[in-house]
Amino acid sequence: MKPGTFVTTLEDAGFSPFMGIPCSVLKPLLDYIADSNCSTRNYLCSSEGDAMGLAAGFSLSGRLPVVYMQNDGYGNAVNPLSSLLLLYKLPVLLLISWRGEPGVKDATQHTVMGKAILPLLDTFEIPHIVPDNDEGNLKDSVAKAKNHCTTESKPFAFVIRKGYFDRHRTSISQSNTSLNRRLDYIRLLSAKLQPNDVLLGTTGFSGREMYQTITHKGKFYMMGSMGCLASLGLAIALEQPEKRIILLDGDGAILMKMGALATVGYHRPGNLIHVCFDNRSYESTGGQPTLSTTVNLLDVAKACGYTTVNNVKTTGKFEAILNNEAKYPKPLFIHIEISLGTEEELTRPSISPEEMRDCIRAFLQ
Repeated sequence: MKPGTFVTTLEDAGFSPFMGIPCSVLKPLLDYIADSNCSTRNYLCSSEGDAMGLAAGFSLSGRLPVVYMQNDGYGNAVNPLSSLLLLYKLPVLLLISWRGEPGVKDATQHTVMGKAILPLLDTFEIPHIVPDNDEGNLKDSVAKAKNHCTTESKPFAFVIRKGYFDRHRTSISQSNTSLNRRLDYIRLLSAKLQPNDVLLGTTGFSGREMYQTITHKGKFYMMGSMGCLASLGLAIALEQPEKRIILLDGDGAILMKMGALATVGYHRPGNLIHVCFDNRSYESTGGQPTLSTTVNLLDVAKACGYTTVNNVKTTGKFEAILNNEAKYPKPLFIHIEISLGTEEELTRPSISPEEMRDCIRAFLQ
């Protein structure tokens, strides 16, 4: 399906504006909206729950908003969906990408929600359609969604399969090529690791680059659960005070559950180093912008209780911090400004989540 055809069909039926969290399946659609002169607006959000609250406000104002998300992100949307949109009968069109669809090869972290997304929509009594590539059928599906939203005043969902949208060539680039890439810092960190260190990587390219590049036994790649790395690392830091706990996080992930920084700051583990790679984008889903362009994450971390915060723009400064790390009171937050870009042959871990769990458990015990 051409993204322009899809957007125009929704607009003609009165569905707008758009808001949500990107997914690679939806990349052509979001590229089209960003590049084109279409009249609809796309509002950037920090999480799927954030987008649902925004949609509720637009719905109260008489609009028919569109919220897009990955099906894994449906979990973040459940509370405002059930206790706000459904409770108050506020219509919204949900565009949910279908990662982990049964029988379709996909990343491991999507397996559970891939099986569950359609039954979950049924449980919430949200009518849904898995659209095909026929333009005539699309118009009928949109008309059905419009009728439900206006007569029942409730949400309706489109579940979008991988490959549904035709590719849209975008000219937009956010990369600052004067900055180092994330991998430059990961390689530098690899040379500075101590045998007892615990290294935890967030979902997306940060964790995948870490897992592919670093051979350290005490590493763990959190494949999904975007935004939960700080909480995961905090618990390990509290349980393992004799070890350095190093978190490799990203701007989009931190913004999704920024309250976790306050939890870390409250408990103040003296062995936690929290690295945030900030390229101002959701790089692994196609480079869509995050909200970090208007958020000073250093100030946020400091206000949340991190004892020491540092901003880094060069590998030289990062190396100096690592060389003198013992002098910095913890928890330590290191914000690293990076450019877009990763390895062409970036792979996913070859071992299962259970095997990864067993490896880190053995290291910690």
